[in-house]
Amino acid sequence: MKKLEGSRWKVLLAARVLLILGIVNIGSSISKPFHRRIHLIESIAPKGWPNLATAGSIIVGVLLMVLSFAIARRNHVAHLITEFLLITSAALDVLKGFYLAPALAALTLAVFLFVIRKEFYAKPVRKVFTRAGIIFAQFALMSFVIGLILLFAPDKLFEAEVSFSQMAQTVLRSLIGLSGPSHFVSHREQDVFDYAMAGLGLLTLISPLLALLQPSPPKPHMSEEDENALRALLVEFGERDSVGYFALREDKSIIWSSTRKSAITYRVVGGCALSSGDPIGNPDAWPQVMQSFIQLCRENGWTPGAVGCSEEAGEIWVREANMVALEIGDEAIVHVAEYEPDNPRYRNVRQSVRRILKQGFETHVYRSSEMTPAMRAELTHDSKKWRDGATERGFMMGLGRIAEENEPDLLIVTASKDGELRGILQYVPWGAKGLSLDLMRRAPHSESGINELMIDATINYAREHDIDRVSLNFAAFRSAFERGAQLGAGPVIKSWRSILLFFSRWVQMESLYRFNSKFRPEWVPRYMMFRKNSDLPKIGLATLRAEAFIGSRTIETKKTTTLN
Repeated sequence: MKKLEGSRWKVLLAARVLLILGIVNIGSSISKPFHRRIHLIESIAPKGWPNLATAGSIIVGVLLMVLSFAIARRNHVAHLITEFLLITSAALDVLKGFYLAPALAALTLAVFLFVIRKEFYAKPVRKVFTRAGIIFAQFALMSFVIGLILLFAPDKLFEAEVSFSQMAQTVLRSLIGLSGPSHFVSHREQDVFDYAMAGLGLLTLISPLLALLQPSPPKPHMSEEDENALRALLVEFGERDSVGYFALREDKSIIWSSTRKSAITYRVVGGCALSSGDPIGNPDAWPQVMQSFIQLCRENGWTPGAVGCSEEAGEIWVREANMVALEIGDEAIVHVAEYEPDNPRYRNVRQSVRRILKQGFETHVYRSSEMTPAMRAELTHDSKKWRDGATERGFMMGLGRIAEENEPDLLIVTASKDGELRGILQYVPWGAKGLSLDLMRRAPHSESGINELMIDATINYAREHDIDRVSLNFAAFRSAFERGAQLGAGPVIKSWRSILLFFSRWVQMESLYRFNSKFRPEWVPRYMMFRKNSDLPKIGLATLRAEAFIGSRTIETKKTTTLN
């Protein structure tokens, strides 16, 4: 870890210089060159070379800017491409007008990158090369077809009759910033065509490059041995974290400490390696597995992040991995002994439960081990039917499966009317005396109050079976909603609350907070951990994708990693 931290400044320096060099390349190409340089280069170079060099320099400048971000992630392929482009850039700077200073800077940076070449060890998997090749072929074909369409579209387009071969050459040359052999009659149409095709050519180069430089996510896999070891840790240390059981999701990878006393499960999304909740296992071994996780991210070019960890784990992330903490919301924990439906504080819950019971609803509570195959099939069928093809959400607090046989400790609560299933709750174990809400689903257009009825039934069951804590939904930015609505709230917190209310139209935030608050829970803050502020937008977007608020989810098999 110390060696990695010590060499970081070299990589960051190279990335920043590369970004500046790309900007300089573009600036020197679009500015008006000195006449002396132009005349000199035209007198010694073949016709068309200055224009070709200028167009190539713009393309190289854009590519260098894109590569600078991959260089900062220690991407091995980016290092090789950058070395080639820097030498090319130096040659083009000379060809386009003897720009010796940028050429010398490019060559100096190329030498520096060669000296520190061992720092770029994040290598992509083979499928990334295949994907980049497919993307390049698709964009090249699309750009060529669009170019032909643009040539055929206007009337009286060319100065003379042209063949299809000449038109094809015109399209291909325009993609690299050159004109001819066919020319438009109108200068305006010529300029529009040239700029459009040059943009498509640049897009054709950059799109596969971005795919090639994207950090490669591992294929998730967890062996039976790893799963059993993880379950054993959950039995021994499961009381510590209510979301610990969700480490058993099928789309997460796992990394163990060398002693196998602690583990972190994570998922790679958009180049970010996201762990959820606290590390599993003995807290004394958390620092070791945290450092191993950071090292694994460095070796693969991933951006590390921890989503939904507790205050205890957050302090260790800050101390051991130099992370930064951001409070992202609160988990609602109901203490069974404090829940008194007859108390005036629970009036809203009591009224909802009584109203729904009068309509003929009844509840049933099962352990997963008590359910028959027919009951499991009914739950799965109705759950999918109610979702109506929508993506299953959940990452931090979602198991991703319902009442499976190999999960005997799951608790299932159902609500039905006249024998018809209307609602489902599923809880995962939280140690020996706790439950954590996993799934909450009800039939579309069903009566309001069903969820309150099922949660009330859960708490009554917990009281009868010596369970003292029930964790409900996570309420994102709960404190902002609460403080922003208070008398005397300042303009900043009010503005932040207004923004959150706007986004609550699409992502349930305020409604979850208000629903949870009916049960008078203890609010336990949860944090997001990241290395630096510039990583926050990327990690936030990756979290939304992991939770399936953006895009869709494909669940694969888990991957195991052990670092010694």
